[in-house]
Formats: sequence, structure tokens, C-alpha cells
Amino acid sequence: MSARKILVSGATGKQGGAVVKALLANPPPFDYEILALTRKTTSKSAKALSSNPKVTLIEGDLEDSAAIFRKAGGVGAVWGVFCVTIPNFKGKVESLETEQGIRLVDAAIQNNVKHFVYTSVDRGGAEKSEVNATYVPHFVSKYKVEKHLKEVAHTSGMTYTILRPTAFMDNLTPNFGGQIFAATWHSLGDKPLQLVAVKDIGVFAALAFAKSDTGDYRNTAISLAGCDLTQAQAEEIFWKVLGRPMPRTYDFVSDLLLYMIAEVGTMFKWFKEEGYGADLAQCRRLNENILDFEGYLREESGFKR
Repeated sequence: MSARKILVSGATGKQGGAVVKALLANPPPFDYEILALTRKTTSKSAKALSSNPKVTLIEGDLEDSAAIFRKAGGVGAVWGVFCVTIPNFKGKVESLETEQGIRLVDAAIQNNVKHFVYTSVDRGGAEKSEVNATYVPHFVSKYKVEKHLKEVAHTSGMTYTILRPTAFMDNLTPNFGGQIFAATWHSLGDKPLQLVAVKDIGVFAALAFAKSDTGDYRNTAISLAGCDLTQAQAEEIFWKVLGRPMPRTYDFVSDLLLYMIAEVGTMFKWFKEEGYGADLAQCRRLNENILDFEGYLREESGFKR
């Protein structure tokens, strides 16, 4: 039996890159080949991926999904697809991201893909996310892609797994961007924020391909979180692990960011008013090694004591 080809979009980005790493670290129970989709195959990050014999680079983007599948070998060549769409905070967020996702879903069906993994966003927990598009534009765009995927997969026979990550722990980094994230998190006050390590999004995607025919992953959605913390609670963990306070810029810098980038301001408004609702116990049942905040600081963050 020939190797199953798994197309990974955004392969040199955070989520797509995490999927590639997870597939290589914990291979599925069948022979497989990773088709790493990248805008530029000559980039340093793309070349690093291609050094692994399990990875083949495909140059393209989600503006032309049909061309991606032609390069991958045509109808029936690709067994599985991991799809990540990136919001454009400069404008027309909903339409652009929704169009990208829907085009890839439709192209996957036309090319006889068997299993489709879409990384979306949690919108208040399992039940609420099914009906709650929210007022955050890039949450709405992902909701629309989810809805389309479920509708067309039902009639085509393609199975799917929808992953719904919460906020990324990886936004807390040892640079100025991380300081801004800490200040913005702090602005939520006593309202906890659920977070997940990007590494674990990759782990769950790899599990979705490996267990695509099981009840946990077949035609279902899973909200992803490894912790649920206020910034003050996270600060205590930061002290414990690193022996110093969490680096945080001035509140006015965070306020300026939320004002200048309206989409981000709207998202944090939703965090405070509604917020994520992932089931942490379910996440740990499916992935016993999922990182909590302490684990992220020790293993993934780049912070040094």
C-alpha cells in the first residue's frame, strides 16, 4: 500500500510547523508522507523542513487551492489535509479568510481527500461554539468555514476533525511582543484566560490523522486549552519557574495596541465579556502530556532563569 499523503498548509508557520513536527515525532500507524505547503520553497525555514525524507515541499497558497492539488498529484493523491487560515487585520477579515478556507475544503472534496483537519477557534466551549459565531470578525470567518466544512463533508463522505484552540501560550515570549501580551492579559483583571501551547495544536492534529476513524476525532470538534489563568495567577507560576516577575510593558502601550488594531481590541473585549470554554479534562484525557503554563515556560517558551 502506498504512503498516505498529508497536505499541511502553513507548514513554515506556527501551527502548520507544529503539525509537521508532531507527525514526525509521533508517526501515525500507517506509512505517510508530509506535503508541506509553503509560499516560497527556497526560504530557509522551508529548506529546513525538506531535509527530512518524510517531507516534500509544495509551493503555493490558499488563493489557488486547485493548483495545490495538481502539484500534489491530482485526484486521489492526497489522503489528508491540515488547514490553517490566517486573518488579515488590515480589513475585509471575514471575507478573505472565509474564502480561503472554503476554497481548500471544496478542493479537498473534489480531489477525493479522506480526512480534513481544520484549526479554528473556541467560541465558548463545545456546545456554544456550534452556534456562537461571536462578534469578533476572525472568529466569525472561522465559524463560517466550519459550517461549510460540516455541510459539504456530510454529503461527500469526507470525514473531518475541527480543532478549536484558545489563546496561544506562545504569545508570551522573551521579547517586547511578549511584554505587550502580558500587559494585555493583565487588562482582563480577574477574568481568567484559557491558553494552549501551539505545540499541542500540532499534537492534536497528528492524533486526528492517526485516529481519524475513532469517535474522538471522526466528524467532531475539540476545543483546546492547557490552562485557565488570570495574569496574576500566571505571574505566580512565572516566579516559581524563573525566579522573577513576568516581563510586562506599561498598560498604556497595551491600550494603544487595542485601539490601533481594532480587531485585537474587539477580541479582548469578547474575552472579558464571554471568554473561552474549552474542557481541560477532555484535553488531558485525549493528550495526557498537554502542556500547562508551567510546562510551557520550562519546555517551549525560551525564557531562561
